[in-house]
Amino acid sequence: MIDWTSFVAPCFHLNPISNGSVLSVNVDGETEWETRKAYQAVGSHDSSVRIKTVAVNEYGQGTHIYVDGNPIKFMQGHNLFGTDNLHSLLYGFLSHLCQMPEICLLPSELDRKRWAQGDIELSRVDCTYMFDVGSSDNANAWIRYAEQYATLSHRGKGQIGKGSTLYFGKHSRRSALKFYPKGEEFKKHAHSDFLLNPSLLDYANKSLRAEAVIRSMELKRLNLNLVKNWDTDTCSYLVNYYLKRLNMSEVKALVSDQSENLKPRLKAVYELWKLGHDIKSMYPRRTYFRYRNEIMKEIGIDIAVLQPSQKDDSMKNVVHFIRITEAKPMGIPDWAYGTDLYYEPPALKAIF
Repeated sequence: MIDWTSFVAPCFHLNPISNGSVLSVNVDGETEWETRKAYQAVGSHDSSVRIKTVAVNEYGQGTHIYVDGNPIKFMQGHNLFGTDNLHSLLYGFLSHLCQMPEICLLPSELDRKRWAQGDIELSRVDCTYMFDVGSSDNANAWIRYAEQYATLSHRGKGQIGKGSTLYFGKHSRRSALKFYPKGEEFKKHAHSDFLLNPSLLDYANKSLRAEAVIRSMELKRLNLNLVKNWDTDTCSYLVNYYLKRLNMSEVKALVSDQSENLKPRLKAVYELWKLGHDIKSMYPRRTYFRYRNEIMKEIGIDIAVLQPSQKDDSMKNVVHFIRITEAKPMGIPDWAYGTDLYYEPPALKAIF
């Protein structure tokens, strides 16, 4: 599902859109720079997006807008489920914004044609999957376990951020992967109307949310910074691409005869790891990664995945580590089709 997006789109409007300005003034009272603050447009069930003018013509009229927010939530009021079709979603979303008199967007026929062609520049896209793990308790148990024993290629171990969200690469300028129990988040932030819907609550409570955040640098590297380069499979491809980089293997110990084949210096490191020591904190960075790569090559064990300490009984009752690849992906429920709970984007072929 397409979640949060940030993009620039061509769209004519007579007066620049902003919510005031932020400027820098030097000691002589001269303005060094000025930038518009975004206007907050309110959509379904009080959800909102930020919008502002980013380009004007010679007459001071707006030619391009910047939009930052969650289009599916803006259209249907929640983001429990939605479409994978970024192209149609943004076309329908922009068309809806143009119907809001307070924004006063007046797109030309050429602007609309460019939307349909996908001439929209992206600077962020969040792609999500929902997995049925049975309950919020199971989702939380998975997150606690993954915090300790899962690693992401080129990002390392995850860290718990706000609430129960597990981040991999939280501060990366390129991309990040995060997991959280959707039921808890839904109860905190959903509109009160949705909290009275038992079908939505049940759907949210049994789900673990996986979310890939792809930012501008990574979008350009992947040649996905323009909407025209996306198709209906791109969203699921990206989520799976990052999930496959996640080391989800369960913690395991080697039998003694296998470890006997290790060189003495590697065997000592392996024995420390097996006892639950954090090897990364014990050696210089380059030494640690050399040992890690050599042990992985020799016996297929990743010492970045911590073992429970033999002196620590806190893990005895931990829930079995649920593999993401074995959890059941959650699609759009049948009961949502044909209702206001699911926004179905327009078919572009039917428009042009």
